[in-house]
Amino acid sequence: MKPLRLCLVASIVSTTAFANQGKEWTPGFGGDISFLAGYTETTSQFNTDNNVTADLTNNGRAQSKGFLSPLGTVSYTFQQADKQVYFGTSRSDIALGRFHVELGYRQRIPDNGQISVSYVPGLLSSDTWEDPFVTNQSRTETDSTIKGLRLQYNRILGSNFSVELSGGKQEIDTEKSGQHNLSAEDQTLLIREGDIFFSQLSYLKPITQDQMLRSAVSYTRLAADGDAMANNTYGAEIGIIQLLPSSSLALTLSYDLAEFDETNPIFGERQKDNRWGVFLAYEYQEPFGWENWGLVSLAGYNESNSNINFYDEDALLFSAGINYKF
Repeated sequence: MKPLRLCLVASIVSTTAFANQGKEWTPGFGGDISFLAGYTETTSQFNTDNNVTADLTNNGRAQSKGFLSPLGTVSYTFQQADKQVYFGTSRSDIALGRFHVELGYRQRIPDNGQISVSYVPGLLSSDTWEDPFVTNQSRTETDSTIKGLRLQYNRILGSNFSVELSGGKQEIDTEKSGQHNLSAEDQTLLIREGDIFFSQLSYLKPITQDQMLRSAVSYTRLAADGDAMANNTYGAEIGIIQLLPSSSLALTLSYDLAEFDETNPIFGERQKDNRWGVFLAYEYQEPFGWENWGLVSLAGYNESNSNINFYDEDALLFSAGINYKF
């Protein structure tokens, strides 16, 4: 689909999300809303502005655009201040470049961390092509969505380790991959729909009172119905969070290796991708003395290098916005 652009557009809001995980909850309704403006430049065959390609040996033309986007979460904390229900986009997910809407429940366990269970209903879709491999004519758009369940345990038994386990389904409204140039048998190898499993173990290490180091390793399995689209992805992240008197700064580096199960019948090769990214996020709290307001910005770059040129992608983002907490 368009994972690079999707991640970059969403990776904006909070650099202090991890630092504030232990902050006390206040009973009643609360949340945070952000309004963002920015600029993206992407190169990808799955960029739906790039609807005609002359051949399948290139990764498409670069496309650039501005955007305006609201993001946020609304929550309700029960009177005991240790149970919470919420709906929206998680601030810590957004800080890591993972974007989805979820409905969930959080439970704090005294001195033993926090457990969250949530449902991702697939309300937000991304555009892709019915058949990405059509040449010299306009490709037809369709929607891709992911639905699933997440289980997170932050600060396991009071430690600095956290774990996430997620499972779900990737769905394509109209799947016609290879319909224009492959036999029916080969088309089945390119079906992108399937089950997804994601796991991640992370560690948050305080360096000083105002500085933290976060590291994580992850494994993702896309058990696509088409064997050439099914893949295992192994990931690693490292980031540093710096808290300043009235602001915060976070730098995150990531790397993923994706290895696909079977030979792609279009290209005669088994796909293998090396993906890396860098994000620099900044938040300035209470500008002009405005209580509960913050200014946020992010610069980021993602790149995916594949052994098949068609799947090479890169994306650049600059953004700025304002955030309100209540």
